[in-house]
Amino acid sequence: MKQRYSIVSIAIIIICLAIAALSRLGASIDSLSPFFIASPGSMGLSDVMHGQLWRLVTPMFIHFGIMHLVFNLMWVWDLGRLIENKKGAGFYLVFVLSVGILSNLAQYFFTNPPYFGGMSGALYGMFGFIWIRGRYDATFADDLRKDTIVMMLGWFVLCWTGLLGPIANWAHTTGLIVGVSWAYLSHIFSNSTNDPTQKTLFTEVQLPKKQSLQYLSTADMMQLESLRQWARERYQPEARQKYDSVEGKLKIIDAIVLQAHGSKLKAEEMQALEVTFGDALVQVTAMEWATLADRSQRTFVLLTPQTPQRLWQLITVAQWLTSGSHDSISKVFDNVVALIKAQMKD
Repeated sequence: MKQRYSIVSIAIIIICLAIAALSRLGASIDSLSPFFIASPGSMGLSDVMHGQLWRLVTPMFIHFGIMHLVFNLMWVWDLGRLIENKKGAGFYLVFVLSVGILSNLAQYFFTNPPYFGGMSGALYGMFGFIWIRGRYDATFADDLRKDTIVMMLGWFVLCWTGLLGPIANWAHTTGLIVGVSWAYLSHIFSNSTNDPTQKTLFTEVQLPKKQSLQYLSTADMMQLESLRQWARERYQPEARQKYDSVEGKLKIIDAIVLQAHGSKLKAEEMQALEVTFGDALVQVTAMEWATLADRSQRTFVLLTPQTPQRLWQLITVAQWLTSGSHDSISKVFDNVVALIKAQMKD
């Protein structure tokens, strides 16, 4: 499940606060000298070339004034948590250091004076990454609201006008370009075919002539309850209580699959797991149970409430097991929810 905090962001915030305290919010230039990309009076990157490699990174921890500090750290907390939740702390650390270094170098080479600082370059990289990944990857689809995107891009343009005073615009620009490019290239080269949730499972209702979409009959509801009962009672007494929450339902699926020790589950058992997964989806997406009916059988599906209606086929757990994916069922569930919400917006 998603974390409420980011370990990497906490570390960044602590470093920024420490440097802010040491420099009295940027008022003491002498105390900041070791953290600028170059020491005053030096030529090019001579300090870095002589082993002071930290200078490539540390300008992003420098802030001038309380508003500069607070504004940036708020975005570090929000955007960093999104990336770490989706990609992990290792990726986030490498990403923010890479974008920060490139942004610092661009700002220095295009403007020359080393007296600049702030997380803005890295933040625009994080923003660009989440924004573009959300256009291609369902797991990022809900992370940025449209008004946030408009505000960030509007602020970017406003900074370039010069009306706000001296701004590290080349750092902003480089960060945004790197973040957008990283997101797009990672989409192209990502091995998305191994993710069972990326299959075309969510489609507009287009039924064969011999099939009809129907609401649940009394017999359907009894069958659903029987399948739920099997999942709830497989591990008494804990399972009954766990079934009330989304996390509990996913733990039940995990436990049943683990108990099978790799053996193939019976058709009824697999159907019970799909129904358990479906109940978890209903709990967070407001979809409804329905059936696809023909002369020989009735198949359970989930149906969206909006028009045009779309249906979700209950084969996610089966695909997860047969794909050989190393993702947990909780990660698969998060991906499916993000995909459904993204599709429901279209």
